[in-house]
Amino acid sequence: GRGGRGDVSSLSHHPETERLLGRGPGYGTTESPVVAEEEELRRRLKYFFMSPCDKYRARGRRPVKLGLQLAKILLVTVQLILFGLSNQMVVTFKEENTIAFKHLFLKDYVDGADDSYAVYTQRDLYDRRLLRQYLAIPNETIGRYAYVRGESGGNQSALMLCQQYYRKGRIDPANDTFNIDPKIVTDCLGVDPEDPQPLPPELDRLTNTLSRRLINVTIQFKLKAINIQTIINNEIPDCYTFTITITFDNKAHSGRVKIRLDNQADIKECKDPSVASVPKRPPCVFAGDNSFRLFFDVVVILVCSLSFILCARSIIRGLLLQHVSVATKGHAESCLAAVWWLVAPGFHSPLACD
Repeated sequence: GRGGRGDVSSLSHHPETERLLGRGPGYGTTESPVVAEEEELRRRLKYFFMSPCDKYRARGRRPVKLGLQLAKILLVTVQLILFGLSNQMVVTFKEENTIAFKHLFLKDYVDGADDSYAVYTQRDLYDRRLLRQYLAIPNETIGRYAYVRGESGGNQSALMLCQQYYRKGRIDPANDTFNIDPKIVTDCLGVDPEDPQPLPPELDRLTNTLSRRLINVTIQFKLKAINIQTIINNEIPDCYTFTITITFDNKAHSGRVKIRLDNQADIKECKDPSVASVPKRPPCVFAGDNSFRLFFDVVVILVCSLSFILCARSIIRGLLLQHVSVATKGHAESCLAAVWWLVAPGFHSPLACD
């Protein structure tokens, strides 16, 4: 804390203290005599604005707040690095799974071709390769995925295929005529991998008779996966639910049907996680154990809380010293400026960070 009147007076006879707190050039002193009260106030003000090194030389006070700030910077930096590594694994896992889904479900997909990927023939538009790949996931994919059935109470199919088209439409470019009913109709059907006949007969309705008035086709399904690579950072793996939406966009009716795949990830804790201890580690350390991370976070909170308390105490003492200074001098012309000087602006940033 800032030194009080008793702290300074008790060391007034020490040579180093006298040298640092005594009257001298550079502190606004004059040769005119001053009363004892003003002299004591001057010494307190001078001590208040001393650097940590001068305070240590003046009365042997160790720079606790300075050391605490350095420790806080180190701890928070390590915490940010650990958080960044953990977040990087989450982002990488989602991005790599999205790329895997594009190669699995989009025929002849090439990395980076999202903006230009499209089909141009009815055969490619109604190709069932995507559905066949979906049904073959347990046997063909390198990654470990599980199907997710629909919500209870509605359509419980694992995959939903919906198409939107104009209710009626006839386009005859040869005669420059057309007849369109702009009312949009939406038809959906479900595909369930557990059914004996997973592909329903209604798929046969997706023929070229609809392609003339087709607006879009949307295929949506969910897959579950577990990100076990987090064990590297001694974190318990998270469980992911990927919601994959594949859209065939024919709104332009230009002969080019654009295709895009969107992937949304829902992350949650796995049920009953079990990770065996890893060889060549201390017996008390287990892969996936978050106890050290929790302990480290508690230490950071305690250090930041202590720093906040010490900085707040210094600001309060500075305000009290400013009040005494104004009362002693009997005027308040520079009161506002004195406030900003005496609260030590160097404490504002640490206080806000804490």
